[in-house]
Amino acid sequence: MSGRIFAIVALFASLFVFTGTAQAAPAPHGGTALLLSARYSEFDGGAFKATVLTCERGDRHPRRALACATLASAGADLQTMQADDRACTFHYAPVEVSMFGFWRGEPVNEVHTYPNSCVMLAHTGALFDF
Repeated sequence: MSGRIFAIVALFASLFVFTGTAQAAPAPHGGTALLLSARYSEFDGGAFKATVLTCERGDRHPRRALACATLASAGADLQTMQADDRACTFHYAPVEVSMFGFWRGEPVNEVHTYPNSCVMLAHTGALFDF
């Protein structure tokens, strides 16, 4: 599985290296192609997870429809995503999430760190639940 994730990350990186910056190469026809990743602290096993979200059938995100609805309601901006009403502990086990690619043809490149995985899921919902 990690080999497949590495291949996806390498593919996206090579696409942008050869096409220039994200602003210079918009997705065709206003499409969506986002590389989502989450890097967990050692407290949570030090895992690195990644997937590609296209908002179309056949992508690898296990909760595609909800993830795309979450992005649409927030305008693909991690900073504007509001937390749901779940209760989370105060332990510090940071999770760094990133979103890179195109949302409806517009370039996206965001990184955000949450204090733990519960807080991350409370804010991002299905988006990083993979």
